[in-house]
Amino acid sequence: MTSGVECERIVCVTGGTSGIGEGLVAAFLEAGDRVYSCGRDADKVDRLIANWPEAVAEGRLVVSRGDIADADFRAAWVDALSLDRGRLDVLVNNAGVILGSGTLEESLDHWRATLEVNLVAPFAMAQACAPLLESSQAPVIVNLSSACARHPFATCTSTSYSVSKAGLDMLTQRLAMALGPRGIRVNGVAPGVVESEMWGGATDLMRDLVERRHLLGRQPVTPADVAAAVLFLASSGARLVTGATLGVDAGYALG
Repeated sequence: MTSGVECERIVCVTGGTSGIGEGLVAAFLEAGDRVYSCGRDADKVDRLIANWPEAVAEGRLVVSRGDIADADFRAAWVDALSLDRGRLDVLVNNAGVILGSGTLEESLDHWRATLEVNLVAPFAMAQACAPLLESSQAPVIVNLSSACARHPFATCTSTSYSVSKAGLDMLTQRLAMALGPRGIRVNGVAPGVVESEMWGGATDLMRDLVERRHLLGRQPVTPADVAAAVLFLASSGARLVTGATLGVDAGYALG
C-alpha cells in the first residue's frame, strides 16, 4: 500500500441511483469523497446527476448507466476506475434486487437473476477491484446485506432474496479472510426494512407489522441510518473491524 496522506477518498458505490444507494452517494459526497456510481435506469441516473450538479461539474461524482450483473459493463467500469489515480479506497457493493415471491412458486429465472445481482456481482467486483484497493492506504469493502439473511421472516416473501443475502454474509467473511493479508478490510451492513424505493410497494399492514418488531420504537430505518453505518465501517474508527456484518434494523431481527 502507498505511503503519505490521502485526503479525498475514491469510492465506488454500485446501484447508487435510488434508495439506500442514493443515500450512500450523498453521505460520501458530503464527507468530501470522490464517488463513482452506477444504475440501470436512465431516468434515475439523470436524477442523481441533476441532484448534484456541482459535484458532477467538479468531477467528484461520476455516474454511469449500466447493469452491474453484466460482465462487460463491470469490466469497462473497473477500467474507468483504474484511470482515476490508479487506486480505489472504498468499494460498496450495494446494488440489489427482489424479483420474485414465495418459495417453490419462484421461477428459476428469478433465482438466477437475483443471485447474479445480489451475490455474483459483489464477488466479481471484489475480485476485479482488489488490485486497485491494494493501492489505497486504508482499503475497505462493504457489502449491503439484509436482516432477511439471518431469519426467514414472513414479511420477506422472496426466498431467493433471503438466500442471496445469506450467501453474501458468508462471502463477506471469506473475503475478509482472503484479503486481510493484503491489508483490505471487508465488512457488511444488514438493514431491516428501510424507507426506500425497493420497499415502496409495502402495504400499511406490512409496515405496521415491521414497526411493531422494532425494539427501539416505531421510527423507521432510513437510507441515512444505513449510510452512517457504512461510513463508520469505512472509517479509521473501524480500522480493526473485518469480517463483521452490522445490523441496522432497530432490533427487527431480535423482535
